[in-house]
Amino acid sequence: MNISRRGFLKAGVLTAAGLAGGIPAQQARAGSTSEPLTGTLRPTASGPVQGGQTSQEGCLVWYGVPYGAAPAGALRWQPPQDPAPWADALDCTKPAPMALQNTNGMAAGTEDCLKLNIYARDGAAGLPVVVYFHGGGNRTGSPQELPGTRLASRADCVFVSAGYRLGLLGFNALPALQNSPDSTGNYALLDAAKALDWVQENIASFGGDPRNVTVMGFSAGGRDVLAMLSSPYFAGRFQRAISLSGGLTTADPGASARQTAAAFAPLAVEDGLFADQNSAAQWLLTSGEDVTRWLYDLDPARVCLLMADGGIRMSSFPHLFADGVVLPENGFEAPLANPVPLLLVTGVTEFSLFNPLEVQYQSNGLDAGGAASARAFATRYGSELYRIFNGAASAAALSAGSAAPVWVCEIAYGGRNSASPIRAMGLGSFHGISLSMLSGENALSGVANLSCDGFAALSDLFVEKVGSFLHSGSLDWQPWTAASPKALVLDAGAAADSASAFLQEAPADDTPVLDQLEADNSVPSAAKDLVIRQVLNGRIFSAHLDQRFHNPTLWV
Repeated sequence: MNISRRGFLKAGVLTAAGLAGGIPAQQARAGSTSEPLTGTLRPTASGPVQGGQTSQEGCLVWYGVPYGAAPAGALRWQPPQDPAPWADALDCTKPAPMALQNTNGMAAGTEDCLKLNIYARDGAAGLPVVVYFHGGGNRTGSPQELPGTRLASRADCVFVSAGYRLGLLGFNALPALQNSPDSTGNYALLDAAKALDWVQENIASFGGDPRNVTVMGFSAGGRDVLAMLSSPYFAGRFQRAISLSGGLTTADPGASARQTAAAFAPLAVEDGLFADQNSAAQWLLTSGEDVTRWLYDLDPARVCLLMADGGIRMSSFPHLFADGVVLPENGFEAPLANPVPLLLVTGVTEFSLFNPLEVQYQSNGLDAGGAASARAFATRYGSELYRIFNGAASAAALSAGSAAPVWVCEIAYGGRNSASPIRAMGLGSFHGISLSMLSGENALSGVANLSCDGFAALSDLFVEKVGSFLHSGSLDWQPWTAASPKALVLDAGAAADSASAFLQEAPADDTPVLDQLEADNSVPSAAKDLVIRQVLNGRIFSAHLDQRFHNPTLWV
């Protein structure tokens, strides 16, 4: 069903009444009593889809199932629309191209990205559903990031991974694109809602229960999931949430528009519209039809190359706008619109993958030894701040506005104090280790060995706990509360019987970490200053650090 922008933005209210996407409540309820899934040819509301079977676990899979029309041409920077229906079975046996994005300085992928991957075991019926949103800073990435075979078979669920618009095609706050009171620049979130509506209407055909949907995301996808908790627009679209390495982030629409105008300005100069970028940026901050026409006429390949280096800094690529339309103007300060059971997962050494390489430290005047020590210093304190941001700090903020339970889980495997430290490149419990635990695959196999029996046993334990949460909405350790701030810590040695899970204090206050950083003179002052001023500054987790050390703003 294609609806107007105003109608689309009001759909959250309808969802709460059981009418998401125009689906009658009784139709959604009927999905949980569907016949068991048999075979790989399945019906959807738009037409039949032909899937295949994975080589592992004997799981059935459908790749690239359309849930929306290509958001291209006149549909660019518009709410997603229904795909055109088809009569013959659509071949969904191979992964679809990724969404248009910057790949090593080149445009790659397609605007026709509103596609889903679906994994389910043969015979599935009325199972919990996971709808997964990939990471990549909301600028890059693919639904193939987390294959769903292992979760679908071992957690007894139906796993759906969604593609969505990325970069400035997915988030754009320029005034010329916001031409009504109901306008929003959060196009990627509109895509997410459209995907969830598709699940409501179709997932029973794949063995899923539309009444038991868990939204799950990693990194930027995890932050998107947490943003959904705050949004009245997403009311009723899911019943549980899991955020893997994602914290609470929103951006001011006005500041975001200025940052975005500065990014587009060089293109306007290239096109001969202005002689200088300042004039171009001022023009881009107007809402005239001439700006709108120019933006829509741009080659999308040029657009996707802008703001390429996000670096987990919102100033580098503003998104998740607190515009009062999709996301509340006061962000997470208001009571949650969707107070559902929530699991927050973080690694203990996650900043390692965002830390510059030693050669980049050397380019700032440090010798080899100084560069190595400075990098280790940044990984240590950046990871502590990131760990708190992803876990306890998010739990504290969300608990204040919701009576729903929040659980925190910290993956210590690979970290500095782990029974199995990962020392290569200082990775530790790296950003993405949770994906390896859920999928059984290791994207960093060249530098981080995760093949021991202990990691396999720990992964099985983690999948078991996630599966329990999907089915029951509960977990077997105490939720995080301000009065008793606890996290479940997961670690393992080499042997299968070494996997451990224990509760540990997890306070939300990062002041002790900043106090320790300020007092730590284990690296030369020049190296310490470099870490504070250029490496940790302006990150999504560094607001208190920037305040403490008076770091200048990175916003225009």
